[in-house]
Amino acid sequence: MSNLLKKALKLSLLPAILMIAGKFFGLFVLIAFYSIQFSVGNEISGIFSTQIFLPTSETTLFVNSLSDLAMISILGISTIYMILQTTLLQSTKNNPRTIAKVVKFNMLKWITSKTSTFLQIFIWTTFVVISSIITITNSLQGDTYLWVGISAGVISLLCIWGLIKTFEIETEKIYPSSSKHSYF
Repeated sequence: MSNLLKKALKLSLLPAILMIAGKFFGLFVLIAFYSIQFSVGNEISGIFSTQIFLPTSETTLFVNSLSDLAMISILGISTIYMILQTTLLQSTKNNPRTIAKVVKFNMLKWITSKTSTFLQIFIWTTFVVISSIITITNSLQGDTYLWVGISAGVISLLCIWGLIKTFEIETEKIYPSSSKHSYF
């Protein structure tokens, strides 16, 4: 197996765990908080054989919507945090005014000097997009509130935009723009 594939698999473990944990955490916190009665069944008719059954369709819609929101929020916030970290790091390297602003807002702990941030942000954004597709599909099928699907789409678009900006930052390191380095 290539080194890149090994690194990609290693970097994809945490978002995969957080994606599943976010969904289950949202599900069980809502069930516990609202004291919702549920039962666990084992049907072999679908892809997943173990299913959680809730008493009414309204309760199922409510719990599914908020657990989808928890899943997409955990992944989205983490991804946006990594994008901001990378952007701040590169901006402080290039602009002394940014360093002053970072110190003023007490955000120095956000800046890290990781060498391979693009692959990590790409993997996390991929998980955000997959979660958003699942949530939007649930929304279109009526299994999740529409506003949760729209929120998932917005978070996904923000992460994709941040991924593109990170790609521009990384390519700027390799191929500096000619406007900044003119030899004439």
